[in-house]
Amino acid sequence: MNENVYTTSNSFLKFMKKYVFLLTVILFACQPGIKKEAGNMVSVSITPQKYFVDQISGGLLQVNVLVPPGSSPHNYTVLPSQMKSLAASKVWLQIGLLTFEEVWKDKFAEMNKGLSLINCSEGIVPILGSKCEEEGHDHEHEHEHHEAVDPHIWAAPAEAKIMVQRTYEALKTAFPEHASVFEANYAKLIAKIDSLSAQIEQKLAPVTNRGILIFHPTLGYYARQFKLEQIPLELDGKEPSPKHMKEIVDIAKKQNIQIVFIQKEFDSENALQLSREINGQVVSIDPLDYNWEKQLLDITEKIAAGK
Repeated sequence: MNENVYTTSNSFLKFMKKYVFLLTVILFACQPGIKKEAGNMVSVSITPQKYFVDQISGGLLQVNVLVPPGSSPHNYTVLPSQMKSLAASKVWLQIGLLTFEEVWKDKFAEMNKGLSLINCSEGIVPILGSKCEEEGHDHEHEHEHHEAVDPHIWAAPAEAKIMVQRTYEALKTAFPEHASVFEANYAKLIAKIDSLSAQIEQKLAPVTNRGILIFHPTLGYYARQFKLEQIPLELDGKEPSPKHMKEIVDIAKKQNIQIVFIQKEFDSENALQLSREINGQVVSIDPLDYNWEKQLLDITEKIAAGK
């Protein structure tokens, strides 16, 4: 079974871009005392990136996380309080593959001329899905399509190393006065990631059944690195149809898979339904947790325990 990845439509992007600039202007105007100059503030899109920044900076920098715990990073709406912190940031470290980043990045670059936008996915080979026609288009005339791209690059050590390198380079450029501290801490973090990769490899080595049932396809890059097969319930951001649910049940029974993983920000109803069908259980994971290293080990142990 091919890996399936999450994607959002260009129609949503176009709709959001039509009003986001006006909304940004209004919200900025309503925020008193927004700083024009940047201090030691950086912004990141998701919480695991804060872990990377904190590890590299040694706590020397303030970190503004745009997507709070429990929220989905795919189509998030930036809050006024976060806009204020973005206006005071020197750097916005983006995943580079999330829709909300695409919607907001140009507007914040206009509002904060000193803001450096860093695409942390640069250099990563993306996991691609099938080409899909966009909803709401005259397909016969426009022939618009896009390649679905899995944005969950932070959930695998191999891709995380590239993200961390991009983060280190951006911080060193933005805060040259701390370059020596950043360099030493960056080396330690890379060593931690290499050690984590080895631990995961060792824990998964005895596992013969390489299929992973999961509600939202967060573990695509993890599965690619450690030679697993991700089998998601959710397809293209949509809940599973009865037909797809039956297909998943058949696969699970054939491969004797009894664990259904789900992230805490998603409704567990479909996962629970599937677990009943396969006489299994639902197991919660949190790839968006701050303690990135601990969370990946936890996910690995749960995968190994379910085999």
